[in-house]
Amino acid sequence: MINQDFNKIICQRILKLRKEHGLTLEQLAYQSGISKGGLSEIERNMKEPRAYTILRICNGLGISMKDFFNFDELEEFAGLL
Repeated sequence: MINQDFNKIICQRILKLRKEHGLTLEQLAYQSGISKGGLSEIERNMKEPRAYTILRICNGLGISMKDFFNFDELEEFAGLL
């Protein structure tokens, strides 16, 4: 259960950050070197991203892994952590 909840948080975080950066799915896929389909599956919590994939997404967003995992600012996930 904890792993599923954490994976859901990761997938929602990717989607939220992509939208905050004003990127389409296609743009982030291109910038991170991940297929559009793969990124879509991750955002919809159909595919669990590996650490290297998260790193590539962070690079595509222009943020650090530290910023990605800064859950202090994510009040909506407080009940899952």
